[in-house]
Amino acid sequence: MQRYGIVVDGKLRLVPEASRGAKPVKWTPLPEYDQETQAIFEKPPVDKGDYILVELEVRDVEQDEGEQADEMF
Repeated sequence: MQRYGIVVDGKLRLVPEASRGAKPVKWTPLPEYDQETQAIFEKPPVDKGDYILVELEVRDVEQDEGEQADEMF
C-alpha cells in the first residue's frame, strides 16, 4: 500500500493522499542485521521533489545485563 506524507520541521508526517502537498513516501529496503545486537533506525526524511525518501540504518545497541542473564536459563 502506497503511503503519502509531508515533511514538517524535518520530520515525516503521514497524511491522506488528497492532503495539500502530500507526496509518495519511499523507504529504502530493510537491510540485514543481527536482531540480538542491532536495531534499525530511520534517518531524517529527504524531499526528493516527486517523493519523500526515508533511509534506514543499522546501529549496534547495548544489551542490558539482565537480558543476557535471562537467556542463560
